[in-house]
Amino acid sequence: MSDTIPPPSDCGAGSVVVIVDSAFEPLIPKFMANRNKEIGTMSEAIAQNDFETIRQVAHGMKGVSGSYGFHGMTILAGRVEEAAKAANGASIRQDLVELASYLKRVEITYE
Repeated sequence: MSDTIPPPSDCGAGSVVVIVDSAFEPLIPKFMANRNKEIGTMSEAIAQNDFETIRQVAHGMKGVSGSYGFHGMTILAGRVEEAAKAANGASIRQDLVELASYLKRVEITYE
């Protein structure tokens, strides 16, 4: 289970390949749908400067993403979580763009 995320300057360029344990295959569609919903939740929260909601959602995303093998998503969610702790709206907005791009570009391979 592995993936890599491009540096921020490469946001939106090319696919991100994630190798996931085949035992998780039936769970992945709902997993991905939930991550997209969480990005929406965090986007709504940043519009209201609700950093605590962002921190909580990002923390959960960070944990579950690592469990499924989406290590790049774990890194990005961790950045959002830390930015929320610091009430850094600009950083959160940038990282949410990167998370959304990541989700659109991810290609899952099962082993």
